[in-house]
Amino acid sequence: MKKENKIQGFKAPEDYFENFEERLFYKIAEENFPESSGFKIPENYFADLENRLLAVVEAPKTKSKVIPLFRTKHIAAVAAVAASLIIGISIFKNPDTNTTIDSLQLATIDNYIDAGNLNLDFYELTSYISDEDISNLDMQHLQLEDAEIEAYLFENTSETILNEP
Repeated sequence: MKKENKIQGFKAPEDYFENFEERLFYKIAEENFPESSGFKIPENYFADLENRLLAVVEAPKTKSKVIPLFRTKHIAAVAAVAASLIIGISIFKNPDTNTTIDSLQLATIDNYIDAGNLNLDFYELTSYISDEDISNLDMQHLQLEDAEIEAYLFENTSETILNEP
């Protein structure tokens, strides 16, 4: 086989890479930075700067008009009207009935249970009822007529369940 000698046509001068960084930064600085800054300060600007600043600071200030977002007079009046309406409605809603604290508490408990906030199963409920409580129940008025049961089923069940054999 014949050995090929490849000679490159490019050659770097001697000591070219030794001071390359210095020459590069010098060239960049010459091209990017202008000789003058471009800003000029008026003559005697700093000589009377302190006096001008003090004149501005010590000048009498005019009060600016502040417009509040919420007017407290109107909010207080609206709150008073709303409170009086709530109290009036609650007092005059049922003037015939005598409400006691016990009945209010029982109604509150009933609403709590009806809303589904009390998660008790059948066995837990029966553990709170004694045999004496069960014997004292009057079941006569709790019996339902067949027509009432049938009407309830028609109102609360879907047609597909009723039509199934």
